[in-house]
Amino acid sequence: MIPLLRVFSRPLLIFVAATIAAMSAAPQPQTSNTAQGGEPNDQQADASGWLQPVEDLNRSLPPWLQFGGDYRLRLEGQNGIKFGKADDSYLLGRLRLNLLVKPSRWFSLFGETQDSRIFFNQHLPSDLPYQNTWDIRQAYAEFGSSTEGWIDVIAGRQVLSFGGQRLIGPSNWSNTGRTFDAIRVDVHQPDFKISLFASSVVVDRDGVIDHHVQGNNLHGIYSTFSHLIPRATIEPFVFWRLAPPGESLTQDPVPGALNEVTTGFRWTGEIPADFDYDVEMARQSGSVGSKSIAAWAAHWELGKTFRKSWAMPRLLAAVNYASGTRDPSGRTWSTFDQLYPSSHDKLGFADQVGWRNVEQFRLGVEEKAGTKWKLKQTYENFWLATTGDALYGNSGKVVIPASTTAISRHIGQEIDAIAEYQPHRAVTFGFGCAHLFAGQFLKQTSGGKDYNYPFAYGAYRF
Repeated sequence: MIPLLRVFSRPLLIFVAATIAAMSAAPQPQTSNTAQGGEPNDQQADASGWLQPVEDLNRSLPPWLQFGGDYRLRLEGQNGIKFGKADDSYLLGRLRLNLLVKPSRWFSLFGETQDSRIFFNQHLPSDLPYQNTWDIRQAYAEFGSSTEGWIDVIAGRQVLSFGGQRLIGPSNWSNTGRTFDAIRVDVHQPDFKISLFASSVVVDRDGVIDHHVQGNNLHGIYSTFSHLIPRATIEPFVFWRLAPPGESLTQDPVPGALNEVTTGFRWTGEIPADFDYDVEMARQSGSVGSKSIAAWAAHWELGKTFRKSWAMPRLLAAVNYASGTRDPSGRTWSTFDQLYPSSHDKLGFADQVGWRNVEQFRLGVEEKAGTKWKLKQTYENFWLATTGDALYGNSGKVVIPASTTAISRHIGQEIDAIAEYQPHRAVTFGFGCAHLFAGQFLKQTSGGKDYNYPFAYGAYRF
């Protein structure tokens, strides 16, 4: 408890003071309240104009012009950075402002700017992925409708998110997030959706307008079929990733041109007695430099919900695997490329291990305490798939290089406890802590210190 208080002491006072000041400065609630379209709102207190003034503004504007945005503050501590002696505590702030122009049902323009900053840090850099001041996050045109008709096309800077976001997602927990310069075509009906896209990931650079790297491309097809199997959804996919030689790739430390194809599927559904399952498997082939690629990864999860119990707890058990390269001097590259995932809480809430060269076992429980509280507790156990390869972080970067001194594959064990409270549809608070106990591999190759990650956040959507 004392280390936790020491991590939070200074920025917590600032966080609380700022919150109280903002609440004190807020105008009093309006006496009249109606929903969009002039219909009375059943939750009048919940949609008070003082809390969401942009809604009142949008009601006064023509329906084809709408504003929005959100702001998030998150207080974090990191004890044992890179499993060493360094500690830090800091405050992350992220503001997003957006504008939607929709002159017709079949055409719209969307733009969004983002400002991400880090405050009070001592050891962590005031740079990516913590800070990227004022930039263009999204700017695209949409032709057609994502909810009506057969087809829609989105062209421009946009978020790409598919399935469980284990391979492609916006990485929203990160303070800077992720977008793509892309053109995407969606063919859809109520029981299926097929997305085809050509894209380049946007490379964040603080202080200048972000841009993608020419030739660093990701193309693909992602399909969703909801009626092929009763009470199940099947999602087959193919992704093709290309990168020029000499390019510094976040996920691939091997030099040389990259030509990589990822094929796989996701299968989710429900079975009798309130059980549910989530399976995702992917195989990679192609080449990187002079090496051929032969890698694979899988996620298996089984859950059981007790619907008649208070809080409706859901028990879960999961296994994750991603291959590694056993012989770095060989001609085969077997380290799975996790692409561009929303990796937070996929392999533990501490986010110290990525979906590369890893074996993980997970147990947990999720609860809903009333309509406003969500709780989650998990236990994780991690091993390297092979000691011939490195330990990779959740971003895909090398944390600890492969070492001949490593005898054990055991990375460590982790316990997580998280709570989220939503008193209003526009306001969310959360707090929790994740602790990773260093295993023999970390003790043999690094400082071997346990890693502790306490956090608290507030998010406001307006």
